[in-house]
Amino acid sequence: MSCGLTSGRTEPCKSVSGIKRVYLFKYVQYANTQIVGVKGSTLTSFPATTIYGYECVNANFNENIVNDENGVKIDQSLTFTLLKQDYLTTKTMQEIKQLELRYIIELNDGRYRIGGLFKGANMKELKLVSGGSKNSLNGYQITIESTEEYLAPFIEDLATVGFTESLNLLLEDLEDLLLENNDILILE
Repeated sequence: MSCGLTSGRTEPCKSVSGIKRVYLFKYVQYANTQIVGVKGSTLTSFPATTIYGYECVNANFNENIVNDENGVKIDQSLTFTLLKQDYLTTKTMQEIKQLELRYIIELNDGRYRIGGLFKGANMKELKLVSGGSKNSLNGYQITIESTEEYLAPFIEDLATVGFTESLNLLLEDLEDLLLENNDILILE
């Protein structure tokens, strides 16, 4: 058996770290041929999909490579905080918690990665936090988990790959529509 260890690594240039935005969208089962470029670690084509962006703080994305009797798997975990609670966000997050998801993280250096790509992801925790002092958190702490066969691929440009960011948020039950000026339009 040959060894795959063929080189070392020097200290890379400093990079900007952190996550500035999270995009969520409903998981849809696609044939593997409709999702192109993944195994090369960069997603190059995905079926046309509308994604919904969330500005966040304290975001972390981790991948844990597990090698056990079932083979190799990648456990992915995304945690992030949304500031300020309101009725519409609470209702939306409760509905999203019931869905199977995919998610994209936008890194502070302008790159993107996609989690839950083939097997989907689930919101494991939705915590509404209201602290006791003025400088305490008032918002949502969210944890999304997924398990995949491959590391989360990078995305160079969302639009080129097939993603369109929605400026309006249409809920699954078609009750509420959030307009660009944050007014709620109730459909009857």
